[in-house]
Amino acid sequence: MRALSARFPKWTIWWGQATMRYWGMSRRRNGTLIHVEARSAQDFVRQAREIDTQTP
Repeated sequence: MRALSARFPKWTIWWGQATMRYWGMSRRRNGTLIHVEARSAQDFVRQAREIDTQTP
């Protein structure tokens, strides 16, 4: 978790023990709140990178 949080400082990231998934939320410049649900850390990285490049 610390490594993911360090890589994505604009994101609040946590592991859901009940869901067995990674979760993340990030507020964009325009105020929109975006969330991600991922089965693995690698999947979270992929989704977060895609969102960060598409939405400032």
